[in-house]
Amino acid sequence: MKSKIVVPVLGVALVALFGLTAKACEAIQGGTVHSTEEFRHHVRATTRAGENAYRSLSPAPGTEPYASREDSSSCTDDLGFDDDDVRRDEPVVTWALDFASDDTYRSALASLRATWRAEGLTVEEVDNGIAATLDDGIRVTLHLGYYDGEPELRAEGRCMRYRDSYGDAYDYMYDDNGDGTVDEDEKPN
Repeated sequence: MKSKIVVPVLGVALVALFGLTAKACEAIQGGTVHSTEEFRHHVRATTRAGENAYRSLSPAPGTEPYASREDSSSCTDDLGFDDDDVRRDEPVVTWALDFASDDTYRSALASLRATWRAEGLTVEEVDNGIAATLDDGIRVTLHLGYYDGEPELRAEGRCMRYRDSYGDAYDYMYDDNGDGTVDEDEKPN
């Protein structure tokens, strides 16, 4: 009688162990390999998250919003798990902000904090600023820059593995408007 119960329980445990082992191996490799289109969507979402925060700043910065992109040195394949057609990128988009004074910056900080809380986001206090992580893992930070002390808005997506399925080697660093495509005028010379 006990063997009728023990054998199925051991079978289920063995299947669960195989599943967990496969998931652990995938995690060690860097997670799921997504499509290029999914990565493009993530770039658009990261850019949009920063733009939404920019538009929520009150008082508004004195300059027009111009985003710059950065490479992430932490989003790499250090152990050589990725195939030749698998890339890793983490979209990081920053906006340099120009406020009339320190008081104006603090007012914009308070305004964004209130907006995020009204949206149900958890607001984290960081050095000279605030940050919030959205539901899709995108982290937006308004703070004084680490090197120059100037106000900066930063949107960081998550590190994503994706397969170059279109053969166009999408490089978000050249996607100036963050729309998910490198337009003709955005291509490097």
